[in-house]
Amino acid sequence: MKINSDKETIATTPERLYNVLVNFLNIDQIPEIPQVSNWTKLDDGCSFTIMNMITCAMRLTDQQPFSRVGYTISTDKGMEAQAKGIIQETGAGCSIQIEIDADVPVFMQPMIKGPLTQAINKGLAKIKELAERS
Repeated sequence: MKINSDKETIATTPERLYNVLVNFLNIDQIPEIPQVSNWTKLDDGCSFTIMNMITCAMRLTDQQPFSRVGYTISTDKGMEAQAKGIIQETGAGCSIQIEIDADVPVFMQPMIKGPLTQAINKGLAKIKELAERS
């Protein structure tokens, strides 16, 4: 199952946004998203629960400074996902879009896709706030 977030324009540099995305210490600064709870920092990533149904561990796996950040997400239900944030420089700052490719059984996709897309877009809005704050 593939999910693409909205493309978000951010009034900051690609370098600043990239640093926000690779620094898991920022997790404490991202306010709670309704569908996501139990944010916890790990040594090399974070863990969280989605819709009180599935617990995920997210780890940084790919970095191309100032243009792309990739993560592997594993769940307590045996599902895996790859997520990447694509950063592009614009005239007034930069833009970002999150792409997720998740190994979700076909019968579960209709239940998961909408809420997960909403959670990703809300999370992206919180990342925008954090990146523009500094």
